Amino acid sequence: MARPFLIGIAGGSGSGKTTFANKVVDTGARAGIEGAIFSLDHYYRPLSHLPLAERAAYNFDHPDALDLELAISHLRELMEGNSIRQPVYDFKTHTRTPETTAFEPLRLIVVEGLYALYPEELLALYDYKVFVSTGIATAVLRRMARDISDRGRDTAGAKRQIITTVLPMYENFVKPTQRNAHFSINWEGEEIPEKATEGLVRIVRDHLR
Repeated sequence: MARPFLIGIAGGSGSGKTTFANKVVDTGARAGIEGAIFSLDHYYRPLSHLPLAERAAYNFDHPDALDLELAISHLRELMEGNSIRQPVYDFKTHTRTPETTAFEPLRLIVVEGLYALYPEELLALYDYKVFVSTGIATAVLRRMARDISDRGRDTAGAKRQIITTVLPMYENFVKPTQRNAHFSINWEGEEIPEKATEGLVRIVRDHLR
């Protein structure tokens, strides 16, 4: 099997990077390129050794919150044509579950996450790198909605996290990784940037030929 084409998509919380990554995989599938999302959200460090209150107050927006060593190891396995078992993270209890999920080395693998363009070891694996950004108001609203509906946080807790960790960590660690991207997308509103996804899939298709 040919080496998978690896795309890294980074951006701030609520920027739309996950939606964009899914659109790239869907567009690739329509072009006959089988792909999957490799989300770094699966690789938060297990916090089962901490009381629940301490886990809830943990700084999940700092790069040290992620087990990037494991993520890089798994991606190297995939690039060699081997399947892996990904950890499953429960954002309501703030730790990993006992389960794992199978991930196969498909032709297209899209790595997405806050720190997808952060470590040098990860950057060296990519064939193409993208940074997605959006206005702060849009990003905050998206983050609030997700944390309340999907991650079990209340409004006060979501606001506190945005002020104390999300925004400072974005400015200090995430935003500087934009310089590592081949290109950047400034995505405002709800409409997915179709030209960007189609252009990216053309790059993948031409490379795989």
